[in-house]
Order: sequence, then structure tokens, then C-alpha cells
Amino acid sequence: MSDFSALHVAMSGLTAAQLKMDTASNNIANANTVGYTRQRVDLKTRYPNFDPAGQIGAGVAVEDIVRIRDTFLDGRVRSASAALAETDVRADFLSRAELMSGEPDIGVTASLDRLWSTFEDLALDPTDHTSRQAVLDELGTFTTLVNQIASGLEGLREGAVESAQSTISTVNGTLAEIARLNVVILDASAEPGTPNDLMDQRDRLIDEVSRSIGANAVTDDDGAVRLSLNGLSLVTGSDFRSLTIDPDTGIVTHPTGVAVSPGGELGGYLSVYHDDIPQIQADLDTFASETADAINAVHQAGYHAGGAGGPMLSYDSLDPARSLAVAISDADQIATAASAGPPFATFDATVPENLADLRNDRVLSGGSASIGESYRSFVATLGQQTASALSSAVSQQGLVDAAQRSRQSSHGVSVDEEMVHLME
Repeated sequence: MSDFSALHVAMSGLTAAQLKMDTASNNIANANTVGYTRQRVDLKTRYPNFDPAGQIGAGVAVEDIVRIRDTFLDGRVRSASAALAETDVRADFLSRAELMSGEPDIGVTASLDRLWSTFEDLALDPTDHTSRQAVLDELGTFTTLVNQIASGLEGLREGAVESAQSTISTVNGTLAEIARLNVVILDASAEPGTPNDLMDQRDRLIDEVSRSIGANAVTDDDGAVRLSLNGLSLVTGSDFRSLTIDPDTGIVTHPTGVAVSPGGELGGYLSVYHDDIPQIQADLDTFASETADAINAVHQAGYHAGGAGGPMLSYDSLDPARSLAVAISDADQIATAASAGPPFATFDATVPENLADLRNDRVLSGGSASIGESYRSFVATLGQQTASALSSAVSQQGLVDAAQRSRQSSHGVSVDEEMVHLME
């Protein structure tokens, strides 16, 4: 080997070492940068020089600077994060729904206890106007509390679909950015080297989309990424397809016209909108209508001085809980006697006694529960649903943490390791 060739070999080694030092320094500088992937210099032996004595090594060449990226670990993190986002959303909305009940101190249960007491007081003296007015006042409090809970639930449901609209808007913008980066990365790949920073940027956006809607990502041989949801394409090369949602039905649609079932954060909002809140509303509506029917049945069987007792409570059968109201405006219209007379039995307290007995009478749920038991069952069921959602969120957080640690150990920067590389 000539001195000139030896200098070239030495120069190749110095150049490779300098590039490795620069790469290690860049890794250390980005050790705390979110989404940064550790980079490594790939080296290869140069083609040898041919000499009569044999083939003589020509030094080292830098093949590329590559990212240490594992798509399997990416998939684990993305699927776990999507599941966590969905459970977090459900847990949040169910927790807010539970708080609306105001139990046990200022909710419907306390109002019912006071209502039974007002009936008992009226039974002691059916002629007492103050006791009659107390019954109307407490009926008003009871109906107002039910109305407020029902309206609050509807507000939560509307909030869920509004949040879904916002999420879709953000996702559509991110899909457009991923498609743009596909083009930029493909253009950059035509030049020597790999556009690692652009690919990191795209991967961060894919993480966001996966968490938001549970989309699946596949990387093509040319380096472009394809995203899909329920098997329908969202991003292919430079093309992207925006999702839409009908605010009246909460149905998410692909541009092909096919309804999709997203996961992630959006899936959580849709679950709240379509399933969780409607079920709670249905249970509350059943309680409101059955309670009103039970009270009305007792009251309509009695009489007041002016005639037969009418319904004490009214409601719209299409929306019982939100429309529940007191049907009597005059305290003198409260029926107390078991018969009309004549003469009218002024001191007959049969009706308020029977109304007070509703505290324990099993008149709801097909005769299996009292009014108070029915409402306590409603609250308990809501509490169990909330606790289950919160527990699922905690468990899912553990899976996400484990997946992220695995990915970070593979993709992330170890400062100690990079210092060793620098010394090398």
C-alpha cells in the first residue's frame, strides 16, 4: 500500500469517527426532545484496492444515519394509548354524571325523605293550610331536582358530541399534515441519507391520530405511511380523506359514505353519546314516570272539598324526567279524604296516610322496589359504572406506561451510552 492510499484509509476512519461523534452529540442534545428517535451511524467496508499481492482494504464508508425504530413497539404504544383515551373519556363523563345526583346529602333521596314527612304532617291535620303548602313546596323541590339531573345529563350528551366534532376537526388537519409529510419525506429520500427528523415528526402525528381515533398505520417500502380506520383508507401517499360527523345522530362517516366505529378519544365520546348517557337517561326517565304514576294513583283515588283528586305530578311521556312537574297549583286541591261525602269528611286523612306509606310500599319496578329503593338503585348503578370505568382507566394506564417504557428503552436516548460512543 502506498503512503497516499494509507492516508486515504486514515482519512476515511477519521471522517467516520467524526460523523459518529456528531451523531452521538445530536442524540445527547435531543435526549429530552419528545418524539425524538435515537440515531446510529451505519458503516460499511469500502471496496478494496487490488494489488499484485492481493486485495488491500480501502478504509470505511458511511452507509447511512438511521433511526433505531421498532414498528412493533410503536403499534403496542398506539393501541394501548387509544384504549386508554377511550376509557379516560368515559370515566370523566360518568364521574360528572355521578356528581350531578348530589347524593347523599342534597339529592333526590333527601328530598323524598322530606316529602314523605310532609305527607305524614298533613295526615295529622288535613285542614292545616301550612301542611298542605309544605307538600306542594316539597313536590316542587323533588321535581326540580329530577329536572336538573335530566337536563345535566342531556348537557353532558351534547358536550360529548361537541367534543367529538372538535376531535374530528383536529384529526382531519393532522391527516392532511401526515399526507404532506409523506410527500416531503419521499422527495427527501431521493437525496443521499434518510430524513430522520421528518420521519420523527410524522411518527408523532401518527401517535396523535392513533390516540384520537384508533387508526392503524402501515409503512410502505418507499417510506410512505398509510393510515386506515375500520379497513377504510385515511391517508395514502399524498392523498387524505376527512371524516365527518352528524351532530344530530352522532354518526361518523368516511368520505365513501360508510359509517365507521372509531376507537380512542373519539370512540369514548361516541360511547358516551350513544350508550352511557342514554342508558342513564332511560333509567332516570323510568324512575320519574313510575314515581309520578304511583303518587298520582294514590291521590286520584281521594277527594278534596271541591271534588275528586287529580294528578299531583305531570310529565311528557317522551321525556319524563326533564318534563316532570307539579300538576297542582292550589294547596286546597290536595285530596285527603277517601270519599266525596256528603258531607265531606274534613278530617279524613286516608289519602296523605297512603301517600306517606309510599316511603316503604313496593310500587315501582313491577312491585319489587319502593320509590326510595328504586332511586337508590339508580344511583348505585351509576356509581358502579363510574367505578368500573375509573378502574379500567387505571389498569389501561399501567399498560400504556409499560408499552411506553419498552419503546423508550429501544427508541430513546441513553446519555451514558452516548458518552461511551463519544469516547470510542
